[in-house]
Amino acid sequence: MMELEALQEIHSQVSGFGAQIVVLTPELERYTRALHKKLNLTYDILTDLHLKTAEEFRLVFVLPDYLRDLYKSFGKTLDRFHDEREYRLPMPARYVIDKEGIIRAADVNADYTIRPEPSEIVRQLRALTIRLGRTGDSIRGGKQGGECHANTSR
Repeated sequence: MMELEALQEIHSQVSGFGAQIVVLTPELERYTRALHKKLNLTYDILTDLHLKTAEEFRLVFVLPDYLRDLYKSFGKTLDRFHDEREYRLPMPARYVIDKEGIIRAADVNADYTIRPEPSEIVRQLRALTIRLGRTGDSIRGGKQGGECHANTSR
C-alpha cells in the first residue's frame, strides 16, 4: 500500500513527461477497486488474472511451503485474493516502455522487499527524454508485478 501511495506522489511528474503509471497486480478487481478508491489514486491498477502477463515476462515464482503457512496464518489466501491456488506470485518489476513498445528501463528483484524509489522513475523518464531528444508525449512509463507493465501489489 505504501508503494502505491509513493507512486501517487510522483504521478504529476510522470504525467508531465507525457507518461503514465500503470500498476499490474494479480489481485482481483474487487479488491483493487476498493484500494484505488481508499487511496484516492489517479492512475490505473489492472489485474493480471492468473499471472498471464507475469508469465510472459518470466516473473512468476511459487511460494515455499513455510511462506504459504505464514500467509495463511495472517488470513491471506491467494486463492481468495488472486484466484491462484498454486501460491504463485509475481516478482515486483518496473518498466519504462516507450511509445513503440521498447523497454527503455527495467528493474526486477526476486526479493520483494527491495524496490527502487519511485523518484527513480522520474529520473529515468528525464534521462530518456533527453537521450531521445523527444517531447514527453512519446513516452509511456511507470510501474506491475506488478508497471508500466510490472507488479506492485501484494
